[in-house]
Amino acid sequence: MPTLFKNIRRKLASENKAAAYLRYAFGEILLVVIGILIALQVNNWNEVRKTRASEQVILKSLLKEFQDNQTVLEESVQLNRDNIASARKIGQYTGPHIQQVDEKGLSMLMVGAFKKMPNYLPSLGSLFEVINSGKLSIISNQDLRSELSSYESVLDNVHMQEKYVSEQEDKAHQYFLKEGNFRRHLDIIDDPLVDVTPSRFPKNDFKFLENPQFESYLYLYIVASANLDKHFYTSLKAKQDSTIRFIQSEIH
Repeated sequence: MPTLFKNIRRKLASENKAAAYLRYAFGEILLVVIGILIALQVNNWNEVRKTRASEQVILKSLLKEFQDNQTVLEESVQLNRDNIASARKIGQYTGPHIQQVDEKGLSMLMVGAFKKMPNYLPSLGSLFEVINSGKLSIISNQDLRSELSSYESVLDNVHMQEKYVSEQEDKAHQYFLKEGNFRRHLDIIDDPLVDVTPSRFPKNDFKFLENPQFESYLYLYIVASANLDKHFYTSLKAKQDSTIRFIQSEIH
């Protein structure tokens, strides 16, 4: 083909047809430019196709991660609510001149209220990889990008409230550890972590239940836990639900 064009140009030049030669040269240049533009467009299409394919891989990975994290969050929510329920039952026994209480029953309430604190630890490998590698820009939905980039700050607020709940729990729990008999407690509840022989000290009298400061700390713990449930976990779950819906809408 280049040889053909060269022969045509040579013939036109030899016949002194300048105008025709210029028109032909212009047409040839135009064809070359069009060819270059088509090649660039095809290359752009290929790059866009590769980018969109990468986006789909990222979105599917993020979707599974956020769906799994919803299950983990629900477990933390349930643990926190169980703790609140047990602590409120303990509150039924506080006050002066407490009635005779069932030692094992109250010990089990102590386990329910104080043994394990909620600590939501989601898996964030895919999210961090997307953000730290700069792949967030691949995601075409701007609202979804905003949801993902702001997620960590929301999670930090939840963890701060969880820490506050744990601090209030510790204040109330210390009354039982200092004024009760933890060895008898372990033996009564038959703790699976350690084989405890019976204590020779008399049974727990739970006198700390008559202490108004214990009651204050107990209810501060209850309020902090309720706040975690209603204002932090609820907001986090709503954000994760929103993120999941965004991701699902972008997966083809």
